[in-house]
Order: sequence, then C-alpha cells, then structure tokens
Amino acid sequence: MPISPARVFVGVAGAVAAFAAAFGASAVVMRRHGGSLLPARRAAPVAEASAPGNGPLALAADASVDAQPDEPPAPPSLGGRTFNVVLITVDTLRIDLGFMGYDKPVTANLDQLASRAAVFERAYSLASYTSKSVGPTLIGKYASETQRDFEHFTTYYNANTFLAERLHAAGVRTIGGMCHYYFRWKTGYDQGFDVWDTSAIPPGMSDGDGTVTSDLLSDLAIKLLEDPLPKRAAVDAGVRADADAGPGADAGPDGPGRFFAWFHYFDPHAKYVPHPGSPKFGHDLRALYDEEIWFTDKHIGRVLDHIAAQPWAADTAIIVTADHGEAFGEHGMRTHGREVWEPLVRVPLVVYIPGFEGRRVPIKRSLIDLAPTVLELMGVPGDDELRGTSLVSDALGDELEERDVYIDMPEGPYNDPRFAIITGQTPGQKLIALPHDHYQLYDLRDDPDEKKNLARDKEQLAPVLARYQSFRSGLKEIRVTGPRKDL
Repeated sequence: MPISPARVFVGVAGAVAAFAAAFGASAVVMRRHGGSLLPARRAAPVAEASAPGNGPLALAADASVDAQPDEPPAPPSLGGRTFNVVLITVDTLRIDLGFMGYDKPVTANLDQLASRAAVFERAYSLASYTSKSVGPTLIGKYASETQRDFEHFTTYYNANTFLAERLHAAGVRTIGGMCHYYFRWKTGYDQGFDVWDTSAIPPGMSDGDGTVTSDLLSDLAIKLLEDPLPKRAAVDAGVRADADAGPGADAGPDGPGRFFAWFHYFDPHAKYVPHPGSPKFGHDLRALYDEEIWFTDKHIGRVLDHIAAQPWAADTAIIVTADHGEAFGEHGMRTHGREVWEPLVRVPLVVYIPGFEGRRVPIKRSLIDLAPTVLELMGVPGDDELRGTSLVSDALGDELEERDVYIDMPEGPYNDPRFAIITGQTPGQKLIALPHDHYQLYDLRDDPDEKKNLARDKEQLAPVLARYQSFRSGLKEIRVTGPRKDL
C-alpha cells in the first residue's frame, strides 16, 4: 500500500532551500588517484584519496595526466572485454564477515575472493525478506513497480523481464541452480534460464527447518559448471532444457559465447544448526548462525576453486551478495522481515573482475544496480526500464559519486509496508516511512544503530522528506492488494 503524501512542515521553497543546505555541499566525489581508493574501514571523509598505487591502471592514469594536464584522465573501462558471470547469493547474510572486519573466522574463502575484488562496503538490499528482494533485484526494478501477486512467497508474472531473459535474448547461456523449495514453484524466477536445476532441494524441505543444503548446492553448481559455455543443453533428470530454448542454448556465430550462472545458498536462514568440523564461536543462537556462515563459505569455496581451475576462469567475473541480513536483538527483533533496520538491509557485495585490482568502495550503493552491472560485464545493452546504474566503473576505480539508496518493501500478508531512503553524504541520513504518514529519521554517521529518531525536528526532517517524496513520485507503482492473514 503506497504511503500518502505527508504534510510538509515548511513551504516548498523552504524545503528546497533546506535540502540544498543539508545536502548540496555534502555531495562528494571520490577521485581515483593511482588506481586505488580508500583502505578498508578507514575513518576519514570519503572525498579523501589514498596514496598512489603501482598497478597498470595507476600508470595509465598518471601518464594520461602528464600528457594532458588540462583534461581529466579517462575513466577506467573494461577495454572491450566481456565476461562470463557467476552470481552467488546467500540468504540471510549479515555484513559481519571477515573481509568486512568481523573478528571471527567465518569466511576464509570469501575473504580470499574479496582480497582480489571490489568490495562495496555500504551495499543495501531492496527489502528485508527474500521474495521482495531477490525478484526485484533480478528484474532491475523496485518491488512496487513489478507485476506480482500479494503472497509472502511472491509470484512474479511473465510481464516482468528478468535479467536472465535479457541475457538469453542476447545469446548468453543462462544456468540456475537452487536449493530452496520456493524456487521450485512457478514464481517467475526461472524466466529466461536455459537450465533451471532444482535437484539440490531436499525432499520434504519446509521453511525455517534445519535442512542442510550448502553441500548439495555446491555439488550441483560444480556439475553445472563442468561445461557451461553455450551449446544445446541436454535433457537430464531435474534439469529443464527446452527444445526451443533459443539463442541462449546455442550462441551461434553472432552470440557472445558467454554464460551466466546463478546459485542461491540458504543455510544461514533460521533454523540455525551446528556443523561438524566448524570452529565453535560460542553457545548462543548467534554462534550457531556463525557456524552456518562458516559451513556455507566452506562449500562456496569448493565452487570458487572449481571455477579457478577451468580454462574459462580468466574470463569469468564473480559476484557475491545477499538478499537481506538478520537481526539478533537489534531494536528488540530477531530474524528478518517486517522492518528495514540497518542489520536487515545492509548486505555484503563483492564484485570480482579478472584482470583488475581489488579495491574498497565506501560509497553507499544498492542492489538495484546489480542487473545493469551484469549486463555491462557481459556486453549486453540495458534500457530505460532498468532502475539502477552499473557498478562496473565503481569497481574499476572511477570517480565515486553519491547516490541515494531506496528501500522498497510493499505490504504483504505478513508485513506492513516499509519504505526508506538514505540520502546525503555516506553513510547518510535515513528516513523510514511507516503507514499513515509516520516517519523515523536517523543520522547514520552519528547514530549508526538507529537509536535517536530525529523526525520531530522539522528542520532536519523537511529536506529528507522532500527527497523521499520526490523519489516516490517517480516510481511507476503497481498496486497489489490482498486479504491480510493472521500472523
């Protein structure tokens, strides 16, 4: 249910002036210097550049500046290269990981990948539960703009164009492997996939049970990545390979000869269970959750090792992210869904592009940018239907410009609508919109735990609220309603 326009406490002119004062001077650009960005977790303004680097991008940039001192250096680019893309999403993955500064050894394999990749330190999911996050991310629109039903396990209709459909139409072979029963249903996620394999879903699996699946999914991923390059797919048990699969199954002389593969891991989702061989991180639920992360990372590591051993490894980009986070008592909440607090919507995001140096990207970004990023990596043009902006230039070390982050979680049978905007200089000010024109406002720099609601301060609220309302007015909302169910 969309939020109705709120009464703004100052006039339009005053709101615009207040917004300009609050944000106009704070919009920052991080300039590439020597091919490197700020080191991880450095407590310095994001506009400050780090010391020069020694890589080839640094030499090229320095040479460009020396040769033409009056012109800015050319932005880094892929140089005409295209890549296969392996997308790994992990359900319910908080940002408390080794490469993000967590002090427990839960992600040895992802840490190694992150050391060679672009790590987006302030990435946000589109919602705080799977079906309102993953579907819109892969469609490239906010949930409110998608064709869908009202169910918690949302079905996305054929009228939506998924990322895999765009790639398939361009001659990319598209491969999906799933281990949760939601992805077995006809909910739209298989649109555009030449191979959609659900054989890693254990029989009798139910939501929130203790079923273990990371090992099964990695077995499947390795199998599907044995020979993934475009060709006519064989019909195997549990694998869909349509006879009229089209150019994605056989690239042909004009196809890019590339593949896109997506695997969604589920074990970190509650119910948390212990894993033999895991380090012990304590004796509470959080410790069990960390064991789930360790176990998932262990099996993702098998897939990463398999990719590294393939002849196509040097042409394969890898993206790792999550659909949402998890709460462990923050704001009195456990698990996820219903709210959009930081622990629920901040997610890890790693973009590994072979041949380019790893770096840290401290500017706030959104998973609305994931679909355009994959398209650019694969050399497939996007269009105006996509809401996001490719992260490739960020990953390669171009100037970093502030962008607003919008979180869009429409009403469902088990959640009230929750919307939020994060604006201003990173980490930004965060406005959470509740039903009936109620708002919460937090300054994430001074109040990262969202404990001090500033919404009663009309002077602070007005510019952020104006920004939120302007963004909402630009959405092409599709209203979906249904009967509410008892929780």
